[in-house]
Amino acid sequence: MSLLKSNYIILKDFNLLIECHSGSLDLKSYINFVKRTTLDPLFSKNMNYLIDLSNIVFTASIDDITKYNTFSDENFTSQIKRKVALVTNSPNQMVFTTLFKTGNTQKLKEIEIFSTKESALEWLNSSLDKNEIFSVYSSLKEYSLK
Repeated sequence: MSLLKSNYIILKDFNLLIECHSGSLDLKSYINFVKRTTLDPLFSKNMNYLIDLSNIVFTASIDDITKYNTFSDENFTSQIKRKVALVTNSPNQMVFTTLFKTGNTQKLKEIEIFSTKESALEWLNSSLDKNEIFSVYSSLKEYSLK
């Protein structure tokens, strides 16, 4: 599997950060990506997330999930309730995202796992303009697969 390729966009009007990833996802690569997103002037700790993991293979260890949750707790605790929707399509992805979800200690961060971006977006907010967001999403995904 190739190195992690990641892309994101912040849709401030929708209070949404969309991430698309492909390749091998390890702890260091993902933390570096997350740190990069926080430098974006539109970034806020209170945003909802749509994270597409359907084109990655987790190469992180199970212990790395705990390390990431600790990193997230130390750097991204929100003052308001927020949602994180994870899109997966393989047993490898499901195992790791389930462990991530069960290891979450932030009371205001709700995490759910989905098999489609449509159901993930519906859960995040049914009033979002889905056509507009799917157009942006498709462009991001195409870029992360190159």
